[in-house]
Amino acid sequence: MFGNSEGTTVTGYEPGKRFAFRGDGNPDGTFMAMEYLIEGRDHGSTVLRLVQHGFLGDDWETEFEAMGVGWDMYLHKLVQYLTYFRGRPATVVSAVRPQAAESAPAWAAIKAALGLPDTVRLGDPVRLAVDGLPPEEGVVDYTGFPAFLGLRTADGLYRFIHSGPKRGNVVVLGHHVFAEDADQEHVEAAWRSWLSRLFP
Repeated sequence: MFGNSEGTTVTGYEPGKRFAFRGDGNPDGTFMAMEYLIEGRDHGSTVLRLVQHGFLGDDWETEFEAMGVGWDMYLHKLVQYLTYFRGRPATVVSAVRPQAAESAPAWAAIKAALGLPDTVRLGDPVRLAVDGLPPEEGVVDYTGFPAFLGLRTADGLYRFIHSGPKRGNVVVLGHHVFAEDADQEHVEAAWRSWLSRLFP
């Protein structure tokens, strides 16, 4: 991601029940490990249990805070996938703009570019018009200001993230595009250009 790569080792696998992995350790001893446990319940329901553990670095308070805020958005994204896109393969699209702007002006620019009002509500209509990509109509499916905004279209889940001042006012785009003809390099280039024009 963003020119960096990280290896992981699968530490547990029971199809339909458990999947676990541990990230490669860093020179300072930090690492992250995840375990997903799936348990059937009465009346055909299922519980997914997620366990995250590891050791964080010197800036552990910021990392811990970011994870606490971020997990709600990521788990919501999983629910959106299972509800609207189950079984469809995704093209993962990432783009980043370091030192974009402070939170308030950054969100004002993003909302204006998406045609959203100042006060964003779940279900608000949105139109994605990115140069080089077909326009898409959608809705706001997640609001987690000042850190997150989520949009859903017929062919994608779009996530806009602002890191906050402690982490350099970085704007990150983390999209999952389900259109069969999506070309990752082309779509990422279009969104990178969108970010560059928004935050010159």
